[in-house]
Amino acid sequence: MEGLSEILDAYEDEVLEFTKELIATDSANPPGDERAIAQLVMDRLQQLGIDDVTAAGPEEERPSVLAKIEGEVPGASLILSGHIDTKPAGDLTEWHTDPWDPVTADGKLYGLGSGDMKAAVAAMTYAAAGLKRAGLSTGTLHLVFTADEEAGSVKGSKWLAEQELLEADAAIIGEPSGVHEEWEALHLVSRGAALFKVIVRGTQMHSSITDRLPAVNASVKMAELMTRMNKDLKGALTYDEHPLSPLGPTVNVGVMVEGGVFYGVCPGLAEFACDIRTLPGMTQEVMEADLQAFLDLAMSEDPELNAELVFDTWVGATEISPDEPVVGALLAASEEVLGSAPRLDAFPGATDAPHFQITAGIPTVAAYGPGLLPLAHSPNEYLEVASVAKSMRIYAHAAARFLDSESR
Repeated sequence: MEGLSEILDAYEDEVLEFTKELIATDSANPPGDERAIAQLVMDRLQQLGIDDVTAAGPEEERPSVLAKIEGEVPGASLILSGHIDTKPAGDLTEWHTDPWDPVTADGKLYGLGSGDMKAAVAAMTYAAAGLKRAGLSTGTLHLVFTADEEAGSVKGSKWLAEQELLEADAAIIGEPSGVHEEWEALHLVSRGAALFKVIVRGTQMHSSITDRLPAVNASVKMAELMTRMNKDLKGALTYDEHPLSPLGPTVNVGVMVEGGVFYGVCPGLAEFACDIRTLPGMTQEVMEADLQAFLDLAMSEDPELNAELVFDTWVGATEISPDEPVVGALLAASEEVLGSAPRLDAFPGATDAPHFQITAGIPTVAAYGPGLLPLAHSPNEYLEVASVAKSMRIYAHAAARFLDSESR
């Protein structure tokens, strides 16, 4: 790969400008429509000399982008992946700048999706272009830029995996890998997600006579149950401790709440949603049994409580060994570009990794990319400007190492 570093140096300004173009292209999910940003990525890849580029998805408005660079001789294959959708901007009054108007100030790049994860998508695009231009001698590099990750991946990586469109010896997902500082950890674990609702039923009746006739306020019962779950549910879950996730699963009760009809009506129905981030080894079957047992106990102790569990989504956790060649390639590339190697850790959230690893059978680095996770899904999201070029270099050099058959 002679001249790769010089080629990447020449791309430094260009990859930053492309990141800004991606931020300026609205791809909020919901509502979910990646056509404009997918076309922008496809056009740029082709302008950079990468011709094997296609779009694929279950619906016209939900395309993911697939690209491939073949080496001169067969060998190992690697996927570089990022999602092209973002969460909605939320309360625009909380933003100091327009979320879709990228702004650089004090060495930071502000904009919706800057860290989560349009900088990584731009970096992977230009890393692939650098490898193509330098001359990939061995193996195959794939780019997989997915739709729908922010709403559960059903129309993105899940669909791609089920359609058998994902195939490689390893994959790297460029989710923001910093919590306190950028590039602080390389994540071998992608925690899973258990998403469910609890429906609470009471007595819908005229509110003026609830002190004269028997009545159960569903909203009050919901609030009492939420408080109990917030305090005690984690301790009721079955799981084994994990060295990379010493805090265990993360339980968030009441991420969405709904109840009541209007003034004058005692609420007869209320519901709330919960979000549990799971560890490797936890299963949906055991999780549902734990949740039902918790509700059964609560109802046995309060005869007025009528609560129904409605399980919505299960995404399994994944884990790979630190001995996987792709991990060594990333650590070596980080030493080269950053001057130090990150610690090995578990990604706090869920990523596309389960669909790559569980369904498609590809060992997957759950998250290693620019940006800070606490800024994702928040107003005034930003990342360090310098991280855009750093990530391009890390992905390019890691891919070159991994695909070099002699080093493997």
